[in-house]
Amino acid sequence: MNQELENLILLQQIDSKILDIESLAGDLPQKVDKKEQNLKDINNELDTSNNRIEEIEKENRKLKSEIEDSQSSLTKYKEQLFLVKSNKEYDALNNEIDHIKQAISESEENYILLEEEKETLIKSKESNESEVTTLNEILDKEKAKLESALSNSKVDLEELTTNRKSLEAKIASSYLNQYNTLKDVKGMGVAPLNGSCCGSCYSMLPPQMVVEIKSNNIIHSCPSCSVYSYWEEEQEEEI
Repeated sequence: MNQELENLILLQQIDSKILDIESLAGDLPQKVDKKEQNLKDINNELDTSNNRIEEIEKENRKLKSEIEDSQSSLTKYKEQLFLVKSNKEYDALNNEIDHIKQAISESEENYILLEEEKETLIKSKESNESEVTTLNEILDKEKAKLESALSNSKVDLEELTTNRKSLEAKIASSYLNQYNTLKDVKGMGVAPLNGSCCGSCYSMLPPQMVVEIKSNNIIHSCPSCSVYSYWEEEQEEEI
């Protein structure tokens, strides 16, 4: 048998065993990954909320200080109204008082809006924190289930992974790249002939190609699905 073909067949056998072991966990790996990503997103949202709350508190401390200063100035100007001796001075003070009142009103309005935003953020933060707690509890349980499902096969999986890496080094990159692409897309990169048909997509293969594949000395890809084909000697005995 062609050595390259033999290595591809062995690689497929290893990948099939790895798939069998991983399937023991069912969809738990996907569930764990999804919840971990969800948890990461919520924590990022919490960080954003906490940062915004800090900004609001800083802005409102500043606004509160400005309001207090403005109110102090307002009181001073109102007292000065009783001391002015001309209409011009009186009008100027009144204009200043109106300006300060407007500034106080705007600052108070901004303060209220920021406090409302802060309250909304705090409620959202509390909801997210509760969700984080729940997700962590579920995640711990699912990780435990996943670990339990894989623990008995962990040694076998590590050995198969090591053997796979060793075998990959023996296969030409052109064959290996096509095999890996096919495996990822179709679940297999090599399949035995099924009579005169491709063992992957069951398309009828050209007679001459079938003859050459049965020799196991020439590597052929199915014209329809591109999966590599080979001939299992046992099939000859069964026929």
